[in-house]
Amino acid sequence: MKKREKYDHSILEKSIKREELEERLREIFFPKEKGEFFILFRFRPEISEAYEKTLREARKSPTYKEYGEGKWKTHEVRFEKSQVKELKNFFNSAENLEELEVLVQGKRIPYGRDLWLPLLWFYLYS
Repeated sequence: MKKREKYDHSILEKSIKREELEERLREIFFPKEKGEFFILFRFRPEISEAYEKTLREARKSPTYKEYGEGKWKTHEVRFEKSQVKELKNFFNSAENLEELEVLVQGKRIPYGRDLWLPLLWFYLYS
């Protein structure tokens, strides 16, 4: 087993100038272009009352899309941060679906459903 190498900060200092490092950090924490924040829900057909209710709610949204056919059919609904009340209402009907995917900014991220949604409601709904 290989011994874990110790990280040498002097190597980092030689390869990246301090100003460049500070600029990179500034871009991460304070982006110049603020994009829109959105939550995307994807779900597949299933035989349940929750699915029927969720589908009715999804079709009310102007951002509702449907892809594929048969067992490959996928429903998609997108909510912007200004639609937090509608997002919460939709999630209340969709939370019991077996194959509900919650994507943040269109990406799968850890705890999208259990962390990001409550944070969004806490900061924007109150």
